[in-house]
Amino acid sequence: MDRQYWDSLANHYQDDLLEISREDRSGVLTKELKVLGGEGIRVADLGCGPGSLLPFLVANFGEVIAVDYAEKLLGQARQRCRSRKVRFVRRDLSRGQRLSFKVEVVCCINALIDPDRDKRRGMLRSLRSAMSKKGLAVIVVPALESVFHVYHTLRMIREREGAPDGIDSKEAELMMGEEVDSFPSGIIQVGGTATKYWMREELISTLMELDLKVRRVRKVEYPWTEEIENPPEWLDGGGPWDWLVICGGDDHGLQAVDLAAKET
Repeated sequence: MDRQYWDSLANHYQDDLLEISREDRSGVLTKELKVLGGEGIRVADLGCGPGSLLPFLVANFGEVIAVDYAEKLLGQARQRCRSRKVRFVRRDLSRGQRLSFKVEVVCCINALIDPDRDKRRGMLRSLRSAMSKKGLAVIVVPALESVFHVYHTLRMIREREGAPDGIDSKEAELMMGEEVDSFPSGIIQVGGTATKYWMREELISTLMELDLKVRRVRKVEYPWTEEIENPPEWLDGGGPWDWLVICGGDDHGLQAVDLAAKET
C-alpha cells in the first residue's frame, strides 16, 4: 500500500474503512484514551487518516501529533481539526525509521493493515521509537476471529429465518473463498483491497517480539449493520469487533494504566 493508494482512498475513506470513532458501540477506545489523557500529556496518532480521532484527542490531551503518508488524507485531517494543539507530519511509517519526537501516548488505530509483513513491522518499529521511556501505545487492529464469527452468524440467520436471509454452508464456503486471500496470514479482501486481519495471540506475540508488553486486550464492538444488511431484531449484542491492546516498554507506565483503569 503506497502513497498513491492512500491518496486514491481519501475520497471514499468512510465507505471502505470503518471509522472507529463513529462506530465504536460502547466507547471502549475513547474510554481508554480518556484515562491516559491530561493537559500535560502528548499523544501521537500514527496513521491518522482523515483525522476522525483528532477532535477527541485535542479535547483530552495537551499536544497532538498527527502522522500519515497520504497528503490527501492529511489535507482532510487539517480541515477536520484546525486546533493549534495539532502538528501534522507526513511520513512513511512502513520504512521503520525512528521518529523525531517522543510522546507519552501513541495511537495506532486500524493502520496496521498492510498485507506486507515487513511494512507492518516497520510501522511498529516507528511506533516504538516515538514512545517515551514510560510511554504507552493504544493499538487497534481488525480481528480475524470476527470474520468467521460473521459467517457463523449468517448461517445461524439462515437456519432460523430461512431463505433468502443469511447464507447456507455452501454459500459460506464460496464467499469465504472469494474474501479470504490467505487464512494462515490473515489477509482478507476489503473493498477489493488485500487487508491484514489479526488474531489475538498473533498480535500479542508480535508486540512482545518488539519488547512491547501487553497489559490490556479488549474488544471494540461494532453494530451488526456494519457487516449484515438488515440484521434481524433478535440479533442483539455480540457483534463484529476489532482488537484493542494497550502496551508499553516500561512496567511503571503499565502499572499506572492498570490503576487508572480500575477507577473507571
